[in-house]
Parts: sequence; structure tokens; C-alpha cells
Amino acid sequence: SEQQHASEMPDFLCSPNSPNSPIPGLHITWSAVYTSAWDTTPQEYVTQGAVAWGRSRRLARITDATGRIKAYLGVQHSDPSLWGVAGEPQTRFFLSFFLDGHTLFLRTYPTFADALAALHGAYMHLAPRLA
Repeated sequence: SEQQHASEMPDFLCSPNSPNSPIPGLHITWSAVYTSAWDTTPQEYVTQGAVAWGRSRRLARITDATGRIKAYLGVQHSDPSLWGVAGEPQTRFFLSFFLDGHTLFLRTYPTFADALAALHGAYMHLAPRLA
């Protein structure tokens, strides 16, 4: 299933009035790959084969009612050696945020909750301007 049911989502991601979105005004479509048990351990997506080495995968697509905002929450594995750069491989969550088809930002976060908090902050900043 492309969308997980509210009963499968962690409490902080659900509200009684909007089971698909933790943030009023936004709709979240969850990937079948999203696993709430890994919200603090993004490396599990690589370990379990859901994300390939040096690749990324979207875990959720977020839209607003106006159609002006689109965002993706996902998980990314990076290996600096693939680019000939020193450093250890890392797995992180990411948030990419678009307004009217233009990228506003792409950032990484150590936990899914951190990425979700950034989504909330960005949307709350922009929402009054979209009305």
C-alpha cells in the first residue's frame, strides 16, 4: 500500500482530524517503505535494503491545498569516497521543500522528527503568505 493507515503511524504523526498529516493544511502520502520504528535510525533503511549505498529514497510526499507547496521527506545514504573525497559514509533523513515549482531548500537531519519539525516550521512561516 502506498499509504500507511493512521493506526500504523507513530502518535506524533497522527491527529484525530487528519490521520494523513501531522500538520493541519498539509496532506502527506506515505511510501510503503516508510517504517516508523526507524525514525531515529536512518541507517536501518540501508541495512534492510530499502535504500542502496550512495542513493536516496522518498518516504513521503507532502502537498498543500493550494497546490503551491510540495515537499518530500526521505532518507539518503552518502559515501564521500564515491566522489573521491575523504569521510565516512552516512545515512540521514532529508527534507526538500518547493514553492511554485522552485526549490526553497534541501536539508538533511539526524532523525525523522527533526525533518518533520523543519517541515512544520517552513510551512508555518509560509502559510500566512499563501492565503
